Formats: sequence, structure tokens, C-alpha cells
Amino acid sequence: MSFFQSLGGKVSYDDYISSVLSGNSTPSYVGISALKNSDILTAVSIIAGDVARFPLIKKTISGDIEKDDDINYLLNVRSTKNATARDWKFAMVVNAILTGNSYSRVLRDPLTGKALEFQFYKPSQTTVEETDNRDILYKFFDSSTGQEIKCSSDDVIHWKFFTHDTILGRSPLLSLADEISLQDEGTRTLLKFFKDGFSSGILKLKGSQLSGEARKKARMDFEKMREGSAGGSPLVFDDTQEYSPLEIDTKVLQLISSNNFSTAQIAKVLRVPSYKLGVNSPNQSVAQLMDDYVSNDMPFYLDAITSELGLKILNKDDRKKYRIEFDTRGVTGFTVDEVRNMVNNQLLTPNQGLEQLGLPKSDDPDMDRYQSSLNYVFLDKKEEYQKQGLKGGETKDAKEN
Repeated sequence: MSFFQSLGGKVSYDDYISSVLSGNSTPSYVGISALKNSDILTAVSIIAGDVARFPLIKKTISGDIEKDDDINYLLNVRSTKNATARDWKFAMVVNAILTGNSYSRVLRDPLTGKALEFQFYKPSQTTVEETDNRDILYKFFDSSTGQEIKCSSDDVIHWKFFTHDTILGRSPLLSLADEISLQDEGTRTLLKFFKDGFSSGILKLKGSQLSGEARKKARMDFEKMREGSAGGSPLVFDDTQEYSPLEIDTKVLQLISSNNFSTAQIAKVLRVPSYKLGVNSPNQSVAQLMDDYVSNDMPFYLDAITSELGLKILNKDDRKKYRIEFDTRGVTGFTVDEVRNMVNNQLLTPNQGLEQLGLPKSDDPDMDRYQSSLNYVFLDKKEEYQKQGLKGGETKDAKEN
């Protein structure tokens, strides 16, 4: 069974059939054409930029950061032969949002099987098929060589943020057709008003009654007379004609220009804070809104990315011990005072505290021990100090003296 993807809109088979039944075989609100809408462009840029700016790190199952120079170079420095890791992640997110899917082929070391770099392919160059034994097969068309490359799912990075069949993704923009259309119509109305003064009106021709064909010809002659004129240009009539312009309520124009419904819907569907698209937000500080966005909205994108990367980059044994995560501590991390309090209350070791602040660990083995009060002695020495009646850091000889 093959899953069809149109080369124009790059939507899944189900979405393509739905669009055909509704009379639209090439949906204009998905794909690169959607970036003509400023709100879509802004929202996609925000999401892709945020994903691209957070570094990817390797962690143990217990949560400790594992240093891995190869993975760091691949995911945070240079991902493809011709692009930085930032550009690769940005392009992958943009395609995954606009078309529902983004693809990159994994080039591996032939001896060790370790991922060396990625090869990015546009959705229009990719076909996804399901074989008879339920395996997923990817076919990439290389435009530079004219060759078709077949890959199993193990060698393909496939990002999809919303899927209903686990095989292909669905673009969230498919749910915004009405909102984008409403916004576009409002913009066109404003442009028409400022371009020609919204000069619809009533044209009266003096004389005998006119047939329908004569009225049509008079209207066409009037429209031809207005060709090339701009707003404010004079109109010339003879004494057999009388023109009365129709007035438009300016409140309608105010409603169009101040309508934030479509913008708010776009922000909601794409999980972007409304204030970033110019819509008023609740009475919260920008820091609170940003923290809520990274903690509650961004995981919709981040988790889909890290689960796919962990499955395709780590081998079977490493997947049981490690995971790939985004390092968002720059936004959601603890302050120095918060880390100090957690260390003093035995929630973190001093080295774990340094890690939470993004600082390198100390080689001192005592920095991996929990410390407690009595002027912050180590927890395993606390009872010994209490029995001897000593304060933290004080020795028995010093007390006797």
C-alpha cells in the first residue's frame, strides 16, 4: 500500500481527498504560499527560531548530562555538508509546519554505523510508502544527479508534529483555511478602499428605459472610463449621466483593521503566545509568558524532535541508557538563589547545582555529596558532629582548646 503525496501542496492523502471533495484540488493555505500571510510567517519564524536556538544535549536516564563531542558537533555545529546545525533545524521545522512533514537522510559510518551527517530533502523530493510487511520505505529524488535513492526508516530523520496514522504528518495550517481567508478578504477590502476610494455607486442615464443589455454596456463603459485612475481622480460625465457614489460606513473599516480574531486563532493553532503576534495577552510579565510558552507549548514540537533523533542517532544499546533533549535552561533554568536553596536543603548536590546553572562540574569528589545544616556539613557526617557537640567545620581539638 502506498501513501500518496501531491507535489504541490504536500499534504497527506486524506487531506488531498478532502480538498478535492470541497472543490479545491490544490489548497493554497499550506506550503510556502502560506508565508504570504504575515501572521503565519511570524508564527513559523518564532517556532523555528526557538527550536534552532536551543542546543541539543545527550543525557543519561537519571538526568545527568553526558558529554558526547560527536553528537554535539552533528546537532549543534554542522548538520549537513552545506548548512549549519541552526539552519538545518530551522528548515526542518518550517517544512514540518507548512507541509506536515520534513525529511533528512542519515549518512552513517560504514564500519561503526554512527551518524556522520544529514542530507536534507524537500517534501516535494520525497515519497513515503508502506510495504506489504508494514515497513516504511522512503524514496528521495536527487535533483542534482537525477537519481532516486531508497532508504529504510532507520536511515531517515522524519519530523511530523501531528499525525493520525504514525506514518505521515498533517499541517496545522489545514485547520486555518477560514481564518486565513477572512484575513485576506479584509486586507483586500482595505486595499480597495485606499486605492480607489471604494467608488461603488449608482450611475443614472437620462432618457428612455434601458434594456438589460444596455445597462450592462453602460456599466462596462463606465468601468473602462475608470481604468488607470487612482483614488481622488476626477470622473468625467456628460449631461445624460448622473453618478451618485455609495457611502461606506467607516465603522466597517475600523472593524476590519482592528479584528484580531484570525490572528488569535493562528496563534492558538500554532501554539504561539498571542502577544508575539500583536494580540493583547493576560496580565502577566513577559518573563512569565515566555516561561509558560517554553514549558507548556514548546514541548509539542521539542518532544517530537528529540524522540525521532534519539531513535535514529543512538544505537539500540545507547537508547536504553541515554536520551536526546533540548537544553532550555537559558529560559526555564533556576536562578542562583534557587539553586543555592536546593543545595542547602539536600535536593541537589553542589555539582548538580553547578549543572543546573550551566557551569562545569568540579572534580572534587565531595562536590557529589549532599550537604546539610550545622553550618552545612555533609549529610553523612551530621550525626557524628551532633554526638561530639561540634558545629559544622569545627574539630574536637579546636573545641577543647
